[in-house]
Amino acid sequence: MESETLSLRIPKETAKKLREIANKEKKDRSTLIREILEQAVKEKNLENALDLYKAGQITGWKAARLGGMSLWSFYKILNEKGVLIQYSEQDLEQDLKP
Repeated sequence: MESETLSLRIPKETAKKLREIANKEKKDRSTLIREILEQAVKEKNLENALDLYKAGQITGWKAARLGGMSLWSFYKILNEKGVLIQYSEQDLEQDLKP
């Protein structure tokens, strides 16, 4: 996997908490931060997918792909959040386009 080095400033208290978690999990701090960032990016993608779906801007299928999950997993999340599942003939046509 290709990587890129980032440099950022965080509050001292946050750095201390990261050290504590890394020590508890027996990981180096860089590994822990990478894991946290990767999880946050996944969550942000899902959040964006949900917003676009609720606004009617993308279909469930495209939202699921944007969220990095199966359609059924996405529909399960919609159900958990109380969002109605909508699917029309136009949605089908959109999903079938490359």
